[in-house]
Amino acid sequence: MKKWIIALLTASLAAMLLSIPVHFLREQYQYQAMLEQRALVKEQVSSIRDDFQTQLDTNVFYADFFEMIIRQDPYIPESELREYARFIVDRNTLIDNVSIAKDGLIHFVYPLQGNEDVIGLDLSSDHALSEAISATPDGRSAVTLAPQESVRGGLKLFTRKPIYIDAISAEEQWGLSTISIDFEEMISSSVEAHQSDFYDYAIRISSGSQSPYVWGNGIVFEEDGVTQTVEMSDSIWTIGAIPAGGWGLRDNRLNKEMPVFYLLITIIFIMVYFLTLQYLAKRDLSRKDALTGLLNKHTFENSVRRLIRYSTQKNGLLLIDFNDFKGINDRHGHLTGDKVLSMSARRMQDILKHSDKVGRIGGDEFMILVKDIRNEENLSKVAQRLIEEIEQPMELDHMTVRLTVSVGYILTSPSHAFENIYDLVDKRMYKHKEESKETALIKAD
Repeated sequence: MKKWIIALLTASLAAMLLSIPVHFLREQYQYQAMLEQRALVKEQVSSIRDDFQTQLDTNVFYADFFEMIIRQDPYIPESELREYARFIVDRNTLIDNVSIAKDGLIHFVYPLQGNEDVIGLDLSSDHALSEAISATPDGRSAVTLAPQESVRGGLKLFTRKPIYIDAISAEEQWGLSTISIDFEEMISSSVEAHQSDFYDYAIRISSGSQSPYVWGNGIVFEEDGVTQTVEMSDSIWTIGAIPAGGWGLRDNRLNKEMPVFYLLITIIFIMVYFLTLQYLAKRDLSRKDALTGLLNKHTFENSVRRLIRYSTQKNGLLLIDFNDFKGINDRHGHLTGDKVLSMSARRMQDILKHSDKVGRIGGDEFMILVKDIRNEENLSKVAQRLIEEIEQPMELDHMTVRLTVSVGYILTSPSHAFENIYDLVDKRMYKHKEESKETALIKAD
């Protein structure tokens, strides 16, 4: 595998291992930030819920109050009703008016000024009101209907209470008491006062079989908004909120820090990449012969030992020695001698398979391990081809260099130690040198 691929994989692994804790910390930070954010939103919603609860309970209380005084005295003078109503309206800025409807027809309203059109309004035909009252546990509790467009215009919130009086034989319904408040002012005093620019709010009022009334941004109830409820006798008010723009990090400290983390990871990636390349280059230098690029003696012998020990196939070992290489150095110089060795190494590699191993084990000695060779005859053919290729004349520095080599070869066996095989092939190669000055093949017994 090419060095740059190994370096790239190593650097990528290092970057990935560093990225894992960074992403884990980011997720933990985001989760904690989300919890804190939801807690802040819940605090706002709870405060609004408390305001609504207080105002709605106040409306019910005053509606019950008028029901009580009329129940005690159905003929109470309007002047006395007006004093009670004035006291209530003056003390509660959100209460728009108080009205009384005998037999369903409004005959009293305070303040009268500006509410003249309300006099004579028939509430008995309001089916939604009748249904809401019937849905209460006792069928006569105060109900607060969803905001409605008033006669004068604008959204109003009406809390109506049935009034029953004692008759001769049983109780009978006398009429209704109504507390009216300005819904938009209620929203303004509660919702808009709680950092409305930072949050999107919505209110959903569910009552009986009526379709829910929704005020505000309805998407709040679709995007996991924080909700609180106010339960009335006839309806459920759900107040919800989400941060403006959706759930996310309002505190962008982590967003500012993340580029720094990624920059550091990138720097480490680059450092690991080049350090790995440097390590691989040094490792190759320690394993290879500097002149020829072949395996050096130590690396080659270790590789051959392992292969002989564990291989189940037949392998061949060849030892090549240059005849009278000292004469080449003396006649042409050591630089030319080095070129001869380098070119010879390339010629050997051109002949051999990619899986075969070639090593320089001495000054002008080379050893070759031929893998998966069938028999000595095939090994002999490989040796002959090497001799023919290496002994081709070399044109170096405008001169022709001719050389001969001596070769010994042997088939390896797992039962024989490398040192014994080495000794045998070395003896065969030197025996050839003694027998003839011409190139010959020496077969090992």
